[in-house]
Amino acid sequence: MRVGESPGTDFVRYIIWIVFSIATLMLKNNSANKKGLDTLMVVAFFVVGLITLFLMIRKYIREERSFSDTAEGFVYSLVSNIGLVSLMIILVCLLRIMVSYLQVTGKLPSFQNDDILSSDQNVFVFNMIANVFIIAIQQQLVQTGFFFNYFFRKSSAYSAIMGILLSGVVAGLISLPGSVIQFLMMMALGWCYALTYLYTKDEKMAIFVAMISAAVGTIII
Repeated sequence: MRVGESPGTDFVRYIIWIVFSIATLMLKNNSANKKGLDTLMVVAFFVVGLITLFLMIRKYIREERSFSDTAEGFVYSLVSNIGLVSLMIILVCLLRIMVSYLQVTGKLPSFQNDDILSSDQNVFVFNMIANVFIIAIQQQLVQTGFFFNYFFRKSSAYSAIMGILLSGVVAGLISLPGSVIQFLMMMALGWCYALTYLYTKDEKMAIFVAMISAAVGTIII
């Protein structure tokens, strides 16, 4: 169990991580348009995104050392939890595909602040790299890693259930949804990530599922 500090300190730190993730996402959302990429915004995104991601990962690794049940290596953890991780990957991919299908058939509106559609292939490549290797990792650290470290440390059914529910709400909010439907989708995805984290006790597994989800979401836009 993590050796927590004062609730006030944890809360302030958590707000900082939220600001980092939202600022990075806003830069990413403004880096591309239908005509192509805005070079200055792309540079700003990668500079800010990589620096803040480094700070978040470094801090999380330091905090993880205060656990008595520190996670094993990626491969060992994946093999040990392959059943649950596979199920979560299937669920998040099915949710992404279902929403995309409903949008294509006109039963759901397109998301207003989703990735920009452009004939420029560089936009797709940028979105894939940004979404999978920066945005997904940052948001996962915020909505599961730091979230459960700071606020839901007790090993009880109540703490687990409330943690999962509220983690999903955080996931929906920090994605900067442009509609209630988008918020609900991101919240549902957040529940899958939170369940993965709590079941495996390994943030790397939650990040892995989120990265696959982000890749699928970028491809099927």
